[in-house]
Amino acid sequence: MSSYLDYLDKNYSKKTFSRKVDYIKYNFQKYLKFENIAEARILEIGSGLGENIKYLNDRGITTIDIVDNDQGVLNNIGKSFKIQRAIFCEQFDKLETLLDKYDAIIATQVMEHIPRNEQLLFVNTLYKSLKSGGYIIITVPNMANPFTLYERYGDITHETGFTDNSLKQICLNCEIPLSNIEIKGFQIPPYSILNIIRIAFQKFLHATILLMSIMNAGGYSRILTPNITLVIKKQARVEV
Repeated sequence: MSSYLDYLDKNYSKKTFSRKVDYIKYNFQKYLKFENIAEARILEIGSGLGENIKYLNDRGITTIDIVDNDQGVLNNIGKSFKIQRAIFCEQFDKLETLLDKYDAIIATQVMEHIPRNEQLLFVNTLYKSLKSGGYIIITVPNMANPFTLYERYGDITHETGFTDNSLKQICLNCEIPLSNIEIKGFQIPPYSILNIIRIAFQKFLHATILLMSIMNAGGYSRILTPNITLVIKKQARVEV
């Protein structure tokens, strides 16, 4: 077992895994609807223990390519779920040559691990590999929330942090029109009484942080969930 898998196993339980699948369903399902499930082709960068793959497999989607720089992760996903290809890649400048074209591309808790000077290359590579009409879904810790500092600095492999504004800057530098992007909070799914209570307390906390930010008279974000998701749509080409 790789050291990363060992780390995940120590911090996960079956309940944790199931909870994460619920988050994926609630936050991503609107972007993962396909007219023909059998022909839908998905790419995931950094699969972890396979929460996204589990959600996709449960919907009947198996034409999935995964990319990771940890062979142990690739082997584990290949044994546990239905996928098409497991791609080992350590350098993003080599990634484009290994990819096909995809209806959706997912990268959950990945981009904060990428050095700043490689982030534009990463996003551009994914965008080039996306089919017209498809979506890129990138979730990262939200540094606009002061309580996310632990998420940023509690892992030595984290290279940088993001806010909604810095994600917009990345898209602009990649020449992706802002009209093609959406940045949204990664929301708690209201699937249980406990989660509904958590949502209520979170809204109160975020309202307090927002009020303090306004009173401070500095820059601030209205998206204060611990994680945020950048959604990029590649507009379908219009035939003239």
